[in-house]
Amino acid sequence: MMPVELTWMLGAAVLACALTAVLVIRSRRNRRAASNIVDLTAARRRKLKLQEAAGSTAGPETLKFKRKAASPAGAEIRRFVPKAGEGLLQSCSHCRKKSDSVGFFADEYGNLVGICKECRKSAKNRDLMPL
Repeated sequence: MMPVELTWMLGAAVLACALTAVLVIRSRRNRRAASNIVDLTAARRRKLKLQEAAGSTAGPETLKFKRKAASPAGAEIRRFVPKAGEGLLQSCSHCRKKSDSVGFFADEYGNLVGICKECRKSAKNRDLMPL
């Protein structure tokens, strides 16, 4: 009687392990298929095969750039322009006054709101989230 019970228990254990393995493999496959991440290696391989079949090489002499470099060094240095200069005053979203110091908050709907110093008290009362 003892070997029959032992055989049934071993059979049940093997069956449980096999079922677990199948479920794990299936969930991994489904997770990969439902993912938003796209593997681009296959597309790149196809593109490379098409280029090789057409006889074109992707060397630096065959690449066409949209625009030429401005200077032989490759970069053009421009002068510094400050963001908050004298002429760049921002207006308050509440009272529409031009102010040099505007604090930014998010309102109840998630919109960005610029508030001046005078209107900050009302922004605190409305429980706007500071950014």
